[in-house]
Amino acid sequence: MKIPFAVISLTVRVGLAATLAPLAPAHALADTPVVTYAAQGWTDADRSVFYTTGQGSQIMPVAWFKALRRLDAADAPFDDDQLARYGYLAWTDPANPLNLPIGFVVDGDGRTGQLGMTCAACHTGQIEYQKDGVAHVLRIDGAPASADFQRFLTDLTAAARATSLDPSRFKAFAAAVLGADGSDAATVALKAEFGDWVAQFGQFMDASLPSPHWGPRRLDAFGMIFNRVAGRDLGLTANFHKADAPVRYPFLWNASKQDHTQWTGVAPNGLFLQALARNTGEAFGVFAKFAPKRRTPKVGPIPAFIEFHDNSVEFDNLQTLEEKIAALQPPPWPRDVFPIDDAMAQKGAALFKASCESCHGERPSAGGAWVTTIQDVGTDPKTSTNADRVSDPGLFTGALLPPPASVLATFAKPAWTVEILSASVIGAILDDAITPPPTRSLAPQGVWRAIALDLKDVVSHDDLAQIAQSPEAKAAVISLIREKLANLYRKPAPVDKRAYPYEARVLHGVWAAAPYLHNGSVASLWELLTPPAQRKSGFIAGSRTFDPKDVGFVVDQSSANTGPFTADPTAGNGNGGHEYGTDLTPDERWQLIEYMKGL
Repeated sequence: MKIPFAVISLTVRVGLAATLAPLAPAHALADTPVVTYAAQGWTDADRSVFYTTGQGSQIMPVAWFKALRRLDAADAPFDDDQLARYGYLAWTDPANPLNLPIGFVVDGDGRTGQLGMTCAACHTGQIEYQKDGVAHVLRIDGAPASADFQRFLTDLTAAARATSLDPSRFKAFAAAVLGADGSDAATVALKAEFGDWVAQFGQFMDASLPSPHWGPRRLDAFGMIFNRVAGRDLGLTANFHKADAPVRYPFLWNASKQDHTQWTGVAPNGLFLQALARNTGEAFGVFAKFAPKRRTPKVGPIPAFIEFHDNSVEFDNLQTLEEKIAALQPPPWPRDVFPIDDAMAQKGAALFKASCESCHGERPSAGGAWVTTIQDVGTDPKTSTNADRVSDPGLFTGALLPPPASVLATFAKPAWTVEILSASVIGAILDDAITPPPTRSLAPQGVWRAIALDLKDVVSHDDLAQIAQSPEAKAAVISLIREKLANLYRKPAPVDKRAYPYEARVLHGVWAAAPYLHNGSVASLWELLTPPAQRKSGFIAGSRTFDPKDVGFVVDQSSANTGPFTADPTAGNGNGGHEYGTDLTPDERWQLIEYMKGL
């Protein structure tokens, strides 16, 4: 298990009273906003783990990243503002010697390690507001980030290309990377290695990043994961497609309690093992190394077998992160700053029950998780249709299909891309759990810890430690993994049988999750409750200035240097559908919103 490169030490305790307690570095300027944290059940140590625990993401050597220079700011260091220009959250702390923003970590040491991303980069949000003439920031763990990931990737690619091609830039880059070791031979080797990285990274970005670009708070997660696993990792550039169906970063609290998750509902959920699977797919998408190989060839009717062990996914860390997320509570509405009209909210409760509860209420499933309604409500179909793409399975051709395929069923050519991803995830988990056999304490091993927690009412950790060495037990674990991950990435049947279904989650803390709909095309709760024809066709999406009345962010300004979001059904940006509550009177809509603030 690799140790996270730093652990943040916070100066305030989390609690309801902490929403007014300042947190700022000692050298902060007088006009630095007061930063507080929503009361979500985490200790300072829990938050530290979330911010700093890597998942196996390997973007580039951190020494290279620190040596890159910007193209747009007088040749300043690429990360001179802690990537705040892209909407990432700056973090100044003695435990962060490399001055990385929240959610960016180093896998290894600060000289030879790899720069990576973790959950916090995309799932840490904040609202900003004025109180008594003082600027305040309320940070909300697990909330959608305001980051513009595509602009970051585009600018990183451009800066790397310029460094590779411009002799003066490369000279400065090499001096920063190599330091005293900068011999001619070392410089030549660096030039070749860096050039190879730029070529493959640039090719991936050119093939994947779409126009119009995603903008703040959105990315096409599955498009990028498909391109990584079926394209880059299989070495098949013909499998690349534009990742042109962006979705909003989801909120993380209560994520472990839904019986399905992902916007299209394709991930069975509720167990730690299932969470480990969906998080493994996510890690593949954010630059985890993955190099599957044929273990045995296809011989007559005997299918090929694939080896999945060559990957950088940190299963131990993924399990640690999921355990933290499972304990994360929804953020309470900040009543001390923005009071709730309880009389209005009481009227809104009845309206919620009539208009919203059938899809968004708590309904325990047979397994104990909440039932997740998977339904087509007329919203933009592109995310759903893109999930149905096919790819050349490459070295998977003739290999066993993932469960629940029948015995000896193999990959055909072409194959559903979701089957390639499912086989990769399940194979990586199985290989980590079974091959080679566990040789150390099971306590830090992510797959076995997930199984132990899921089976805690049946067997103890000590029992698992003993049975892990038994061939019969290993076979039982394989069966468990195959059973519980059987429908991974396959669309469940929608309740209304229409073609483009999306999940409807329980709405605790929904006030902190703007913009709305799966693709972030609706700016506020008020907009969501208006008829689609009356919703804004465009707005600035990167603001963090909170709008407590409409419940969203202000839409006419942003600190992020991006253009406006424009609703466009032809580009995955349609803002129609989900017409529930739109027939209410204006007064009733306000009552419903007042109630939803307190969910």
